[in-house]
Amino acid sequence: MSVVFTLLAVFIVGYYVFKKYNPIFLLLFSGLVLIIFAFYFNGTQIPNSKFPHDSFLNVFLSSFDFITQTFKKELAGVGLIIMSVAGFAAYMKHINASAKLAFLANKPLGKIKNKYLILSGTFVVGMALKIVISSYAGLLLLLLACIYPVLLALKIRPITAVCVLSLIALDYGPKDGNSINMADMVGQKDNVVGLFLNFQLYSVLAYVLVIALLIPFYFAWIDKKDRIKGVLNDEVQTLEIIDPKCPTFYILFPWLPVVFLFATYFLGIKLDVVSANFISITLVFIIEFIRHKDAKKLGEDMMVIFRAMAEIFISVVSIIIAAGVFAQGIKALGGLDLLTQGVLYFSKEGEFAWFAVLLSISVLSFLVYFVTIIMGSGIAAFSAFGKLAPDIAAKLGVAPITLVLPIEIASCLGRAASPIAGGILALAGFAKVSPMDIIKRTTPLLLIAMIINIFVAFYLAKTHAYVEQAKTEVIQTKVKI
Repeated sequence: MSVVFTLLAVFIVGYYVFKKYNPIFLLLFSGLVLIIFAFYFNGTQIPNSKFPHDSFLNVFLSSFDFITQTFKKELAGVGLIIMSVAGFAAYMKHINASAKLAFLANKPLGKIKNKYLILSGTFVVGMALKIVISSYAGLLLLLLACIYPVLLALKIRPITAVCVLSLIALDYGPKDGNSINMADMVGQKDNVVGLFLNFQLYSVLAYVLVIALLIPFYFAWIDKKDRIKGVLNDEVQTLEIIDPKCPTFYILFPWLPVVFLFATYFLGIKLDVVSANFISITLVFIIEFIRHKDAKKLGEDMMVIFRAMAEIFISVVSIIIAAGVFAQGIKALGGLDLLTQGVLYFSKEGEFAWFAVLLSISVLSFLVYFVTIIMGSGIAAFSAFGKLAPDIAAKLGVAPITLVLPIEIASCLGRAASPIAGGILALAGFAKVSPMDIIKRTTPLLLIAMIINIFVAFYLAKTHAYVEQAKTEVIQTKVKI
């Protein structure tokens, strides 16, 4: 029955999200109900409760106490980090530094003669920018303003241009909200750079390499199909390419937190993301004051930063908190434990153990992929199911990152496949096409990307296991000596 109730809970929440109910309310409310229900259904204790569970009133109070503790934990930890990232990003947009970076990034594209290779170049440039412009929708809007007009001027179809832009989907890097959330889930929130270099980078490089190689052949084939159908007649607009008003050296500013984080990592200094962002803001403030000689402007700029921090709390941090409560409710039902035990049946010995890991990575990744398509929000699905992954990983005997990383990548790919995601809606509006027209064209590439994601994660899991085993053997040898 636990498995049935678990699947039923996920289905009901997914159904109401699809019906456009507020996901924050749904996750928080359903999580609260599930925590109370699980206590009476199978006796699962509410974590860290200050109240004895001897009456319904105390169980009710304990569930709200858990919500309070979740708010405190997330706001003081990953929530503050994500808010600082959002504040810095908003400030870069406010002073046109990120727009200038995107504008200059399209310069090399005009030198490529084959228009399908231009599409690959656009994809690679966009993915490179993603490490400093972490918002999916935010980056797409910048590219629509700076690179999309260039693509149209080079006689690329609007629908094709926005399809390629939608594929710039992965959230990665040490200052990305999803990456920070991932690091927190695996208990390494102070090691975001290390997780990026040792794990996430491989998944990103594999995705960029394969999709960049496929783009020219795939979209040439799509255009050929449309030509045969007689629909290769998109109305191409001539859009003005605007050079943002700010000095050229401002393109260095969005890179500052990344540079600080990498530099301190290799120097062996522990610098957190929040400090890196605020140090960067302070340096830019000084340069802005020298440039404008107006202290009042700096006060206004500070308000831009705080407003962005407030907005990201509403749109992202609150979802992470609500998803944490929902994840606890799902975990308390016990269905996932039974499913995990079923998978562990295959892991009694030999290669079957690795089959269990591969199966777990595949099932969780595709589950998050499809849930994200329904929700339109990668952070909601990732936060809900990513928090469950470390427990499953522990039972499989692998590192938590083994399951959490492919889930994080899957949530990004699912967002790119969702017709209700903000970024997809923005692209569809610009190109004057239906969101489903974009999704139909990009889904084959996204499914290929999902397969790449799963196998890279599996390869990293085996490699990490062998490295850890080798370290253990070395330590044991030293002890014997």
